[in-house]
Amino acid sequence: MTAPHANTLVLALGNTLRGDDGVGAAVIAALRDQQLPAGVTLQEGGTPGLELVLMMQGYRRVIVVDAADMDQPPGTCLTFTPEQVRLQSRDMHLRGTLHYAGLAEALSLGDVLGLLPPEIIIIGVQPLSLEWQIGLSEPITAALPDAVAAVMDALLYDEA
Repeated sequence: MTAPHANTLVLALGNTLRGDDGVGAAVIAALRDQQLPAGVTLQEGGTPGLELVLMMQGYRRVIVVDAADMDQPPGTCLTFTPEQVRLQSRDMHLRGTLHYAGLAEALSLGDVLGLLPPEIIIIGVQPLSLEWQIGLSEPITAALPDAVAAVMDALLYDEA
């Protein structure tokens, strides 16, 4: 059995040039100042497509952080399972992470090929603005501690 917390990837998705879509990168930057459990890798993944499967390959656990349109107030932070993301991708009228089509397709492909890690947690933060600009809006900046806390909670939780 793998030791607790070994081989955990915290993967930020998003484009830092699109305002609040850079929330994942901001969470990774904040996590660099935290005391993390052993075996945790922090990575900014940009806006991958199906290559997301390759980024996750070989890890026991992956925590994805991304901006997500959830019809919530800006700054709301929610946790999803891969199944919830895949279900949303089937209905083009439903929203999800801003990269949900790529994320959902990558999760489906990885599942079919048997390449997904045993545990995947997706943390979404509702954006205010995705305009071409550098920097996060006030509500997203204010929500960063909540997003970091959600990642830390996921890191400190280990499936029995």
